[in-house]
Amino acid sequence: MIKVIKGVFYGAAMLAITVTVPAVAQDIDAAQWELSENGSQIVTHLGRQSIQLNNGIADLKNTKFQNGTISFDIAMTEKRGFAGVYFRRSDNFAEYFYLRSHMSGNPDSNQYTPNFNGVSGWQLYHSPRFSAPTVYKFDQWFPVKLVIKDNKMDVYIDSAEPVLHVDNLMGPSAAGGIRIGGGFQEFYFSNFKAVADNSVTTVGKAVPRAELPDNLITKFSVASTAVLGTSVEGKAELDRKLLDGQVWQTLEIDESGAANLARVSGRTRDVNTLFVRKTLTADTAKTVRFQYGFSDRVTVFFNGRAIAYGDDTYVTRDYRHLGTIGLYDSVFLPLKRGENELIFAVSEGFGGWGIKAAMDPVVGVQMD
Repeated sequence: MIKVIKGVFYGAAMLAITVTVPAVAQDIDAAQWELSENGSQIVTHLGRQSIQLNNGIADLKNTKFQNGTISFDIAMTEKRGFAGVYFRRSDNFAEYFYLRSHMSGNPDSNQYTPNFNGVSGWQLYHSPRFSAPTVYKFDQWFPVKLVIKDNKMDVYIDSAEPVLHVDNLMGPSAAGGIRIGGGFQEFYFSNFKAVADNSVTTVGKAVPRAELPDNLITKFSVASTAVLGTSVEGKAELDRKLLDGQVWQTLEIDESGAANLARVSGRTRDVNTLFVRKTLTADTAKTVRFQYGFSDRVTVFFNGRAIAYGDDTYVTRDYRHLGTIGLYDSVFLPLKRGENELIFAVSEGFGGWGIKAAMDPVVGVQMD
């Protein structure tokens, strides 16, 4: 009997469960899976019993997976959609690899991203190190295989050699669950196998890391508790009561050059904003240029007053706008003598929660 679980797949934004199952010929073994209450069912498709997902998820039962091989066949159309597999899932943390059916042949036809606190981070991890141009076959089965060893992963998509090698998996490293998900069109999974094996090796080669700017800020002080976005957005002054009881922690950037704020906190639709702080101490009054990037929205407060606001949310500017993070904005800070408080109130909507910043060294200015 199939056990039904509650949950809905939201594009590239949900999470994962676990694995170690016997080999299955072609059909899905329904007894091995727990299906979401909506958007998930066992059907016959292209001659195979399979799991159909459309804004649904399916968890592989009674399994813990850390290293080894995950393979499956998938069928889909060319319509817009996202489908893939989460692994090493624990609570709201997981590693995630998925296909973008509508982006066949493009550089972002697929995606690796870690998921922290239920937040996907593709807007932070959008380089060739995390996705590969792949041409898909539609309306027929084709194979996908992940070979995972420690912090490395080879991805095979209907190929004898890896189409993508990730040499820096950033999510959970311990054994966890496996989940498949698909949304925005009907995806079909069959021939699913997950074999835990610590002896596997990867053979692919990653694209080299991009060099980060010399003036990039490498760590931030981040408040521990998210607040209502409406409590800061559109406000001319920072309500200091929002800082009461906050525990500040140091968050370092990762290879993207950004600090992934989802490492600190999850969010809801409305409670979606974290405070990020830097302190600049000046020997005399002077004005300095401060570059920054954010995902998805930000209100910049300087010494308690709002001096800038930005909205970089997915498709808000036009239908092609991705909202990927970069050092695209600048603000000129009128420093007073002594300590100056710079706070970014960063709100997340979809696709990644991050902050990055840079500032050239200025004589007489120190930054915490």
